[in-house]
Amino acid sequence: MQYPGRGGSAVSTDPAEAVSATLAANLRAGRRERGWRLEDLASRSGVSRGMLQQIETGQTNPSIATVARICVTLGISIGQLVEPPDDLGHVTTAADIDVRRAGRASEARLLINDGQAPFVELWDFVIAPNDEISSHAHPTGTRELIHLHQGQLDVEVGGASFHVPEGGSVRIRGDRAHVYRNPTAQPVRLTMTVVYLGNQDPRYTRPAL
Repeated sequence: MQYPGRGGSAVSTDPAEAVSATLAANLRAGRRERGWRLEDLASRSGVSRGMLQQIETGQTNPSIATVARICVTLGISIGQLVEPPDDLGHVTTAADIDVRRAGRASEARLLINDGQAPFVELWDFVIAPNDEISSHAHPTGTRELIHLHQGQLDVEVGGASFHVPEGGSVRIRGDRAHVYRNPTAQPVRLTMTVVYLGNQDPRYTRPAL
């Protein structure tokens, strides 16, 4: 099995090969970001040009001492130099989206989530005319940021009510029971970011998309 590297090339999931390929790509990127030639990095780090070229082409596994010298020269940590592509970014497709039915005829789509603390989720909601979606309280400290793309939205949380006009946004406490209500005869479309202060809601802890 393989996963795509920075340039879209395939990287083996063999641990040694994966680290070597990641190190090669990150070193090459770090050097080019600074506008340095191999000769420039060699003169600054004390690592020979030949060794640097072998590292960048994945032909050798350098010692920790060599990697440390390179990192000091680039001004980055060893962790950054061996950071795998999936730690830098991750793309989801429409087929990956988790669609959940809500209310009588509405849908909530978990577009993407982050499996690392602080946990964050990005949702897309379509609330049908005169429908509502209710939610139990999320873990303590949870916040929700909502932006309304289309329609009118009424939000109730902890006994307070908020009316959001089209194009408007609202921030609410997600750790209280809350309701999103569409009071009109037109569908509502909104995007929501959920930010957890501590643990993620166990209802949505599927593997990070």
